Amino acid sequence: MLASALLPGLLATTGDEPLSLTLPRDAATVVCGPVTMRYWGLRPLTDDASSPTLLISRSARSAEGRLSPSEIVRRLSQDAGSLVDLLPPFGAAQGSSSGVRAVADSMGFQHVFHSEPSEGSLALVTTSALAGARALGADLEPLSVGIQSLLGWQLADRTLFQGVRKLRPGASVELGAGGLTISGGDSERRDPIDAAGAVRQAAALLRVSLASVLDDYPDAVLQLTGGMDSRLLLSAIPLERRRGLRAMTLDVPGKGDVAIARMISERYGINHEVRGLTDVSRIDPAEAWDLCRAEATRLDAMADPVALAAQRIAERAFDQGVRISGLGGEVARGFYYVGRVGDRSFDRNDSARLAAWRMFVNDAVEPGLLRSEFAMWARDAASSEVHAALVAGGDEWFRATDELYLRHRMQRWAGATDTAVSNERIVINPMLDHTFLDLARRVAPEDKANSRFLGALQMALDPELGAMPLDGRPAPAAYARPSRWAPAKDALSTGRRFARKAIQRLQRGNRPPAGGTVLAAKVVEHWRAHPQELRGLERLDFIDADWVARMLDATLEPRPSSVAFLTNLIVATEDAD
Repeated sequence: MLASALLPGLLATTGDEPLSLTLPRDAATVVCGPVTMRYWGLRPLTDDASSPTLLISRSARSAEGRLSPSEIVRRLSQDAGSLVDLLPPFGAAQGSSSGVRAVADSMGFQHVFHSEPSEGSLALVTTSALAGARALGADLEPLSVGIQSLLGWQLADRTLFQGVRKLRPGASVELGAGGLTISGGDSERRDPIDAAGAVRQAAALLRVSLASVLDDYPDAVLQLTGGMDSRLLLSAIPLERRRGLRAMTLDVPGKGDVAIARMISERYGINHEVRGLTDVSRIDPAEAWDLCRAEATRLDAMADPVALAAQRIAERAFDQGVRISGLGGEVARGFYYVGRVGDRSFDRNDSARLAAWRMFVNDAVEPGLLRSEFAMWARDAASSEVHAALVAGGDEWFRATDELYLRHRMQRWAGATDTAVSNERIVINPMLDHTFLDLARRVAPEDKANSRFLGALQMALDPELGAMPLDGRPAPAAYARPSRWAPAKDALSTGRRFARKAIQRLQRGNRPPAGGTVLAAKVVEHWRAHPQELRGLERLDFIDADWVARMLDATLEPRPSSVAFLTNLIVATEDAD
C-alpha cells in the first residue's frame, strides 16, 4: 500500500495494540474514549482537538446550497442520519469521549468501510479499505476476487478483503466500547409517480440546484459532452447566466463530443476549453506504472486504475477547481433495459443473461489469466451474486435492473472513481441528488425506456437545446415525442446492441478506456524490464503462472482490463507478509 497515495481520510480502531501499517506522515492521532482515531489530510471543523469533527468529502451541500461547518457539527452530534441526503459524494466523521461516528451519503458514493462485527477482535471504521485490511491482517476474499475479475468492480458492500465491508448507502456507523453499530441505510422506494409530474418536479429541482452551484462557485466548469445528461444541466441554467459560463470537453478519439459541445458553446457565448489524450503517449513506462499503482491505492484496488490514470494524465492541462458533471442521468433512462419494456417477473436465467451479455464483457480479464478451475467457479459464483442483487431490488425485472445499476454499479464503480479524484477537484453531480433519484426510481420503466423521461425533461427545461442533435443520435425532442416508427427503431437499436455484444464475446475482447491501451502497454513494458514487480502474484494460487510468464516474455499482449486487474492485486497484497 502506497501511504503517500492514500486519499485524505481516517482510520478509527478499538484496542490498545499498535498497528503494523504505515500511514501518511501528516497523520494525527486522537484518543476518543475506547477508540483511537488517526486522520490525515483532513482539517477539523472546530478547534476542539479532543473531539474532532472531520469533513471527509470536499463538499457538503444540498440542492439549495452549502452547509456551514457549524451545521455539520451540530447534526453529527444530534442526528447523523439527517446528513445522508446531502449531495453525493458526502461523508463526515466525529470523535467524542464515547467513540467515533461516521456517515456517508444516500448513494454510498463517498466510500466508508468498517470491519464485520465480531467479538474479541479489532473493530474499525476507515475511509481506506486497504488500510483497514492491513490493520486487520485480512486476506483476499476469493468470491470478491472472482466478481472483480468479471465486472472490474464490486457488488453491494463487498471489498477484496475478508472481514472488511463498505458502509451501505445512507447508513451511519458508530464505533465505541460496545463495538460497531450501523444505523439506517437502503431506503425504500415510495409510491409510483406519473412521468409528467416527475418531469415538473425534476425540472424545478435542477433549476434550483444549478443556480445554487453557480451562486456558490461562479467559476465552476461544466463538463460538456455531446450527450443528453450535460445538455440537461446546461438547460437548467438561465440564458442570461450561460454567457461567460466555463465549460470543458475531453476530446476522445472516435467520439463526436467536441463538435457538438463547440456548436452549443458558440451559440450561447460559453467559454469552452478542449483537451485531448495525446499526453498519454509521452509517459515513460516507469511513470506509467507509478501512476497506475497510485490510482489503485486511491481506488482501494476495486476499480480500474489504468482508466483513472489515463484520465488524470489528460486532465493535467485543465484547471481543477469545481466541476459540474452530468453523472446520474443513466439511472433515469434504464441503463440495463433491453427489449420491450413492461412489468414482468424474472428468474435466475434472466439474471445470467444480463450478467453475460451486459456486465461480464467490458471489464473482464482475458481467458487464461486465471486458473481454469477458479475461472469457472468465479463465473458461476458471480452470476449468483448478480442474481441475488437483482432479487434484493424487487420482484419486477426492469425495476430490479434499475436498482442493480443505482445501488451497485453506480456506488461501487462511479462512486469509487469520483472519490478517488476528490482530493484534486470538487465534483458536483446535480442528478445524484436524492430527490432526483427518488423521482427517477418512482417513474414507471416504460416511461424511462429509450430516454423518454429525460427527453421530456429536456423539453421542459429548454426546447431550443432539445431540438439540437446529440452525438450520433437524434435530438432529445425525438425521445420526448417518439414517432409511430419508434418501436421499430427501438427494436433495430436493440438488435444492433446485441450484435455488437455478440461480436465482442466471440472475439473475446472488451472495450478499453480512453487512453487505456497505450498506458497499459507502457505498464507491461515496465513489468518486463522489472519482473520483480509481479513477485507478489506468485503466492496467489488462482493466477496462472504460465500466463504471467508468457506476458513477460512478450508471447502475449494483455488487455488493459487484465493489466488493471493485476495492478489492483499487486497493490492489494503488497506489504501483506
